[in-house]
Amino acid sequence: MTTSVKSTINLKSRAVSALAMNTSTKWARLFGLSALTVAISACQSVPLADTNPVVARPNIPLMPGENYEIYGNNQVPSSLAAVRWQSFYTDPKLKALIQMGLDNNKDVKQAVLAIQKAQAQYRITDSNDAPNIGLNGDYSRGANNARDRNPSDSYSVGLGMAAYELDFWGKIASLKDQALQNYLSTTAARDTAQVSLIANIAKSYVNLSYQQKQLELAISTLQTREESLRITRARLEAGIDSKAPSLQAAASAETARIAALNAQSGVLRARNALKFLVGAPISDDMMPEPAVPSIASSKVLSAGLPSDLLRYRPDVLQAEYNLKAAGANIEVARAAYYPSISLTGNLGYSSDDLSGLFRSNGSSWSFGPSIKLPLFDAGQRDANYEVAQIERDQAVANYESTVEAAFKEVNDVLADRATLDQRTQAEYRLQENYQGLFDISEARFKAQVDDYLAVLDAQRSLFSTQQSILNLEQERLNNQIELYQVLGGGANLGTIAVPTSQYRNLVNVFDGQSDKQKAVQAVESSRGPAIVTPAQAYAIEANQPVKVVEQKQLRPVDVNNDNSTDAYISVVETTTQPAGSKVVETKEGMKVVKP
Repeated sequence: MTTSVKSTINLKSRAVSALAMNTSTKWARLFGLSALTVAISACQSVPLADTNPVVARPNIPLMPGENYEIYGNNQVPSSLAAVRWQSFYTDPKLKALIQMGLDNNKDVKQAVLAIQKAQAQYRITDSNDAPNIGLNGDYSRGANNARDRNPSDSYSVGLGMAAYELDFWGKIASLKDQALQNYLSTTAARDTAQVSLIANIAKSYVNLSYQQKQLELAISTLQTREESLRITRARLEAGIDSKAPSLQAAASAETARIAALNAQSGVLRARNALKFLVGAPISDDMMPEPAVPSIASSKVLSAGLPSDLLRYRPDVLQAEYNLKAAGANIEVARAAYYPSISLTGNLGYSSDDLSGLFRSNGSSWSFGPSIKLPLFDAGQRDANYEVAQIERDQAVANYESTVEAAFKEVNDVLADRATLDQRTQAEYRLQENYQGLFDISEARFKAQVDDYLAVLDAQRSLFSTQQSILNLEQERLNNQIELYQVLGGGANLGTIAVPTSQYRNLVNVFDGQSDKQKAVQAVESSRGPAIVTPAQAYAIEANQPVKVVEQKQLRPVDVNNDNSTDAYISVVETTTQPAGSKVVETKEGMKVVKP
């Protein structure tokens, strides 16, 4: 049930003098009525403002002074995340391709359009603080009762102001804050898309480069084995060897030819993948050189401090903005407990005769507040407030999960990097051994000391080791790309175009905030969640009231009439208990034990 209290003044122009005499009295009554309504609302059970800190406790070690796990003793204070991608990547061809991808990629375009949509949504919310004035024209024909055989006409025209809500309780301001946080969330989503695209283009560029080198290696190996095949056939024709070495050499050559064809297909696939990411044709002069030695700055790659992730990772920032939006939604749900006070007005003409509509004696105006006080809604406001709180808790859980995933990704990349150099050095030493073995085996074969099988085994081992070295060199470059990506990828280093309110509610028209103050308030309206250790989290939660959700069974129900209980009709009740309360299961059912 909603109580609506409305006062309207509708006076003809000839009564203006009398109105002027009673203006102060009438306005006193109107605002007295408003104050009475507000006082009645105070008697209701309005949830207290939640001033407790939002506590996030992801499953990661965050003791003071603690750093990432040290792999290879490569930790320095500065982070790669603070470097823009234009400075991190040094290969000019790669930088040009990345810029082309950012300009043409469809995923990035969708993210940009989402930002534009969020900006428009903010403007819609902001317009709630501005009055809605329109031109009204009405015509009606009717009678006072069903027996009246002389219905009358009524004409009216004028300027009308729709219900303009006075934001005494911060509802519109909270909706603005929610819209702002949603906008900032879309900017973070765009940054996430850009970071992913930049990393994928860089990886695809490196992959194409090393696929080209694999093709060169396969062709070189094929030429070597064809030369071996020529030698074995010559020795067969000279009667030096049997046919077996020639057949082995022919099989080895065909194997190398298949490997070369596969490598050629790999180059074409890698080129297509790069073209897809860039979103535009790629000229031959933009193709990478085979086995590019480096694509990034030669400076020491550093992961920085764990706290840097909370500042640079766009997905973490997006989760934080979503959490702030959920917090603003709680205030919107809380404002519903208070009365809604709106202003309505109209200025125009009315008459029973169309020809006399604009005569001086037909002028009229009205202005007054409209106050709606919710008294009974069957628990709808309580349920909406509880939903808002649950959504905030969900946002906290999502934030914690995002932080945990971010830390895991960084540690995984550092773990791969820890042994990468050692593995690469081992493969180079192995290549030297197999190269020496191949040279010896080939010499012994030519000297008729050994058969061709030893040469073939040495060729295979050497080729496999050379492939492994190329894979490790590619992995080394990919590890640099991934480390830069998981740290944030330099996406959100630019300034954010924060939309600020263009309109002020009537109750805040004299707040005197500058654009800078509004921007600061918009971005820093609520700090991010406080990440604490589990012990600190438990200490904070121990001092907070406990919300207990109980499902009370009322009576059993036999659904299929088989004299057995199939379900229980029950109600769900949510109560707030003192801090330290616990819910325990007893023989009589669930019981709340207070401290």
